[in-house]
Amino acid sequence: MTAVGTVSRSSSNTSSEKAQGYPMLAAQIEQRPEMAIFRRFGGLNAENLLYLQAELVLLEEELQKQQMEDSNSNIEPKTKYARNWYHLRSSQNNGDSRQLDLVHTIRETLWQYNQALIQQSRVLSYPEPDRYDLKYMQRFLHSKHHMDLCLLGPDATIWGSLSEPHAHSPDLASLRPRKKEDPFSNWVVDNAITKLVRCGCACFLKSSRADMRGIIGYEDEKVMQITYWMTSVIASLLPIGSIVILYKVQSMAARLGIIAAFNVLVSLCLSVFTNAKRAEVFAVTAA
Repeated sequence: MTAVGTVSRSSSNTSSEKAQGYPMLAAQIEQRPEMAIFRRFGGLNAENLLYLQAELVLLEEELQKQQMEDSNSNIEPKTKYARNWYHLRSSQNNGDSRQLDLVHTIRETLWQYNQALIQQSRVLSYPEPDRYDLKYMQRFLHSKHHMDLCLLGPDATIWGSLSEPHAHSPDLASLRPRKKEDPFSNWVVDNAITKLVRCGCACFLKSSRADMRGIIGYEDEKVMQITYWMTSVIASLLPIGSIVILYKVQSMAARLGIIAAFNVLVSLCLSVFTNAKRAEVFAVTAA
């Protein structure tokens, strides 16, 4: 969704409905999910995993040592701990629960480790926030009519500022990233919607309710459809145009030059109008 500076007549002063600070920011994120931008805390997560890993290594060594000690013991129940769960579970009734306590401790620590590992894997898969959405967040935090830099803690600088837009935390993650298509579509979405609204074409775009600043958001889907049609037309015209031009040109040298030019043009179109990888671009142009 792209926000456009158009004041909605039906939007009331919704900023007064929420206390200035985290409640107001949370309400804005609710209205614009693309603003759900948070820190990954990759260093702290990695440190937590390292601590849990080190703890498990020590517990593993202690368990193996205790297992060998009990297996080599002359006391009958201890020799069966490694071969029969019933005897190991009953060891707490005999006042000899050292191995069982280690098993329970490892079970709990291992669960914490696996959970942290899975969560860290998911957190690392979240993409970085879109430049447009991060800029919108900075403008909202600086808006004198709403947030007005009201966050006073160290977390106030997480998203950067209007004066220093690149001073944000380097490990930001977006929970609801803007849908990315080919470079051409992304460029059109970032630049065309605002101009279309200003030209009076807002009726052709799907809008959402106004946010706290009275700004209406417009869905990107319609623009994406238009760029898809444009890409399809260009893809159809390229081979037809090359055939017609080559048919009209009689000079062999000129034909070779035209073939080379169209080859370059095709590779450029693949890079701009599609999400083709480098290997795919090379494969198509070499064919």
